[in-house]
Amino acid sequence: MQKIIFILFLFLLNSCSDSAVITNEMRDIPDAKWGYNQIPDFKFTVNNAGIYHEIDLKLKVFKNYPFENLYLLTHIKDPDGKITSQRINFTLADITGKPTGNISGNSVTYELPLIKEFKANKSGVFFIAIEQNMRDSVINGMQSIGVKVKEGNPIF
Repeated sequence: MQKIIFILFLFLLNSCSDSAVITNEMRDIPDAKWGYNQIPDFKFTVNNAGIYHEIDLKLKVFKNYPFENLYLLTHIKDPDGKITSQRINFTLADITGKPTGNISGNSVTYELPLIKEFKANKSGVFFIAIEQNMRDSVINGMQSIGVKVKEGNPIF
């Protein structure tokens, strides 16, 4: 009986891990001032081009971040060197101006869908670069930025 309980415990413990996550990485923004010339990039490997991949944007900002939104340019470079870019707007506050992320102390963290169904053209190493695209050349209050890439549903 103890063996069965132990095996069930191990099975439950293993099922709690998110094995579909390929990368989950954050980069600090020096002095919490993100300039146009600072373009962090993140590497991830696609092993199965037959499934969609979900790419989430991860942010950590100070509570006094001066904007209710964030405009970004994303650039994805595939294994062949082809770059695909798109402009995305994220709303970071509700209609009252309250941050919609998780507030802890003086910071707010967000995990926002960047690309819900990324279809890789082939397996291999990809890079995603994230460029701030706000009106101000430097935005204050941005502590760190990152991406989380995980495997999703099969492509039919």
